[in-house]
Amino acid sequence: MNRNIPLVFSIVLFAGILVPAYAQTSETVVINEVDINPPGDDFASITEWVELYNPTDSDVDISGWKIASTTVLKKTMTISSGTIIGPGEFLTYSYQNIWFTDANESVELRDDRDVVIDKTPLLSDIENDFTSWQRIYDGFDSDSSDDWKFASSTTGSSNGKIVETLESDNLVLTASLEKSSYVFGDVAVISGTVSEEVYALKPVFKPEQIVITIAGPNFDKTLTMYPDFNLSFETSLTLHQVLGINPGTYDVEVKYAEKIVNTEFSVGYEAFEQKVVQDESIGIATDRFQYIPGQFVSLTGFTSEIIPFEGMKFTIVDADDELIASGNLFPSDGQFLTRVFITTVDPSFGTYLVSAEYADKSVSASFEVLEDLKDDAAISLWTDKDAYDLGDEVQISGRLNHVWVSTLDLEIVQTKQSALGVSAIGSDAGFKILDGVRIDGDGFFTYSFTIPDGQNRLGDYRINVSKEVGSASTIIHVVTDTDDFVASDDPLTVSSDKDVYEFGDTITVSGFIEDLLINSSYGSGSAVDVSISHEDGTPLEITTLSKNNNIEFEYRFTAIPETSGRYSVQLDVNKLIFDQGNYVIKSQYGGHTVTKMFAVVDSLNLSDGAILSLDKEVYGLGETVFLTGLVPPTATAGVEISLTKPDGTVTNSGSSVDNQRFSWSWVTPISEKYQSSKIDDTEKSVTSSNFGVYKMKVSLDSFNRELFFKVSDDPENDSLSDTPLFVSTEKSLYKAGEKLKVIGNVIQREQGNEGLVVPDRVTIKVLDGTFPYLQIHESFVYPNQSGEFSSIFELPVTVFAEGSYTVKASFFDVLDTATFSIANDFTFGLDEDVSLLVSADKSEYNPGDVVVITGKPNKLIYLEEFDVSIIQKMDDEITCGSFICGANAGPITSIRPSPSGSFSHQFIIPDSVSSLGSYEVTVDADFEKKSVYFEVVEKQSSLMSATVIEKETRIPEKTISIVTEQKDTSDGHLGPRVITGSLISPSRGEESNVNLKVTAASGLCVIGPDAECLVQKSTRQPGQIYDVVNVDGTNLNVRYSGPDVRLEKFSILPESSSAFLPDANWNVEVIKDDQVSRFYYSVTYKTLG
Repeated sequence: MNRNIPLVFSIVLFAGILVPAYAQTSETVVINEVDINPPGDDFASITEWVELYNPTDSDVDISGWKIASTTVLKKTMTISSGTIIGPGEFLTYSYQNIWFTDANESVELRDDRDVVIDKTPLLSDIENDFTSWQRIYDGFDSDSSDDWKFASSTTGSSNGKIVETLESDNLVLTASLEKSSYVFGDVAVISGTVSEEVYALKPVFKPEQIVITIAGPNFDKTLTMYPDFNLSFETSLTLHQVLGINPGTYDVEVKYAEKIVNTEFSVGYEAFEQKVVQDESIGIATDRFQYIPGQFVSLTGFTSEIIPFEGMKFTIVDADDELIASGNLFPSDGQFLTRVFITTVDPSFGTYLVSAEYADKSVSASFEVLEDLKDDAAISLWTDKDAYDLGDEVQISGRLNHVWVSTLDLEIVQTKQSALGVSAIGSDAGFKILDGVRIDGDGFFTYSFTIPDGQNRLGDYRINVSKEVGSASTIIHVVTDTDDFVASDDPLTVSSDKDVYEFGDTITVSGFIEDLLINSSYGSGSAVDVSISHEDGTPLEITTLSKNNNIEFEYRFTAIPETSGRYSVQLDVNKLIFDQGNYVIKSQYGGHTVTKMFAVVDSLNLSDGAILSLDKEVYGLGETVFLTGLVPPTATAGVEISLTKPDGTVTNSGSSVDNQRFSWSWVTPISEKYQSSKIDDTEKSVTSSNFGVYKMKVSLDSFNRELFFKVSDDPENDSLSDTPLFVSTEKSLYKAGEKLKVIGNVIQREQGNEGLVVPDRVTIKVLDGTFPYLQIHESFVYPNQSGEFSSIFELPVTVFAEGSYTVKASFFDVLDTATFSIANDFTFGLDEDVSLLVSADKSEYNPGDVVVITGKPNKLIYLEEFDVSIIQKMDDEITCGSFICGANAGPITSIRPSPSGSFSHQFIIPDSVSSLGSYEVTVDADFEKKSVYFEVVEKQSSLMSATVIEKETRIPEKTISIVTEQKDTSDGHLGPRVITGSLISPSRGEESNVNLKVTAASGLCVIGPDAECLVQKSTRQPGQIYDVVNVDGTNLNVRYSGPDVRLEKFSILPESSSAFLPDANWNVEVIKDDQVSRFYYSVTYKTLG
């Protein structure tokens, strides 16, 4: 702080004391600071470090604890036995070169039982300097990434202490000086304020005094005063030498009651500015944390403010407390730099202390000098990773351990055989680098190269360094997915590119040899023997014809490994060699044998008939219906497809068959159509609609198959009934006098299309819901082409009292029922007065909306008509109390009542701005006049909602991960709304052996056969298609077809229509042995609000 720059020094006190705050300090040892990218070459030496801190007030034994990298490298250091970290103590550790990665690294601290004690957030450091990731205060831990800051490193010392102010009362005291520097002859004015007057109660009641103490060189003076009426105070001190004032700094203490504030000023022959370096603005660091004898220590000091002509003094003391270096550093480009050599003559091993002083501040750092432990091998060789992506940079490092030479020969070769190479640029030439590496004075060397970004550069690479003194080599792998790559330590491995194959596929068998026996003549390894056998161990044999008899040969191959140890061989799945079943691959090399099992299936073997599937059951307007199928072998070039719409119209089309497979698509209507086909006097007919059930008939010379799907205005919450007969009511609650609409669906029996075809009818009965269940209504209806039917019934107020009623539908010997309730507002009897009941369907409308006014008397009485008037109320109209003067003020519409005595009136609000405001509706029924009110407000703009569907099909694997997360696309910011999945088991009889299990990211089983799963059987129940389950705090609608079916389906979506699925990974497991199955899934995204 520069004490002579501010002219007023003011302190607001909220407490008498300041104490360290431990409210958010960890209760155990924590990772306090990490430098994952210190200055210098991380490959050449051990420079990365981790600082631990003990925020507790007791010793902690951290013997056997571990500090680990948790991302790519996953290197783990174990703390040595007997290590104790004391209260408030810092311990700093380094481990190996390239301990951590520079990006997306997280460091973990685990105890001796492997329990995670502390873990940093994901850290990135690409600066390669003296900055590090450190907690904002020592031990501060609020479980937030905001606990960390990226700042100049403070290795082995404090990051800063958090201070908490304890508030004792509301008294506030301030004090200030006109300036902080004076010359002799000036007058120093001390002034301030108090927030309130304070009185002493004992020994006598009196006001508290303000006590000002001024102390300086051979000077001490105390002044007392009281605050004035404005709660202010002021005094002055004349600065003459004859009054005892000497040059120097004077401390001023102002005390009022228990509150104290301090400030200071200086006196001299001329005014001057005193430079003081702030806390945490000075630092010193070394380029590494550990050294060996013979290396140079690069020492760097830094400060936030350079003081002219001021040097930074430093000393370095070794582990035996002997001074090995000292000096005075002056800044260059804002930094203090020097180098110190670690002697090779009888060096001291252990911790070296670096101390530095600058202005009135001091700082320290430390490093370790270790004994130079070398490998027994002549040359050590490392790479920063085992596996790389195309285009990655490979960092190579190593060391000469015994004999020093100036350079080593370097050879980098892509080891795949050129005969197998396929180049995207038209060349099969291999990748090769011949170069040399220079050796540093300490024997270390580094080298880097970039892997070309081409598919022909996938594979293994052998890196070799050599000279007369020795050689060393290592293997790296270039793969398509480094996250899934796992290096094996087994001496011999074997794998296949898939677990299940179909006839016509190609099997790629590959593996790796740990210790390859090189054939010096050809520069390649000895051959690997690869053979195929049946599941029971009997060899797979090929029969050939000769002149005398048939000769059988084992299906055996020889694979020549690459110089990296990688080998591979390809074979075709041919019906002349393989049958359906399980097979075993056996690889043998150098006394080692490994096996791998695979299966051969024939999905085109349709002994049970064709397999047809739709991507889902219910579609919205404008969506595409996808039909796929597998059909038995046929000479016909294609299948015929007829589509019957809900209105009975038929569309014929077809699709070609290719290798027994076909696909077909059709786009649903983009909008609903509103045209009446027929309305008779009984109102039993319905208008023609694009919504409803569609029937699809697929025909081939050997089979005919029907499928159904539905087009709905709410496809997420609608369903397609697969029950023989289903009946329901349009609403569950009706008012007496309304019309009851019964709807349903039936699966009709197949009939011919020639001659006299008599359509079947569905019988519908409406019964009283109480014993003896008397029949009230009955009708007979014809289903449409899709099996849908409906009928409308009157609900007279004199017949339907309040209560429950039953609808019974029958179709041949199939029955189904539904229930509904009646609410009857009419009063029967003589006790109640006749009154008028009037209401509007809403209380708020927009311009262009239709207002529906309904009303009726509370008793059945005869009325000629109702007079209805609607007026827009004005702010300046004349009123008589609470109602408008006179009779109806607006145009009157006379409405005759219905047979039940009720009326309904519709009013269209003009679609203009002038329509906004308040409205009054007045209904006159002779015996009483009633009014209702509504508001017309401006229409809110709404955003267009986009729908995006992502699909994956024909997945044969047993484990599938489905990711639901928000994403930004050209359609906007989208959120996951629905997951749907389908599992097809082609073989009949295997349905009970192939089932689904869906698990949430937390491990909770949502769908599956296990007892702990939330949904275990079909969710379809009378009146319901979903089960509502709670998954990790979110209510979800889960729809499930149930197990043991050839087409097992599910869908998951939030219960709330406005909610979205959480960002998570959903795990789908296909529970099976070796059966063939195909899994399909889709994720529906909608625009986030």
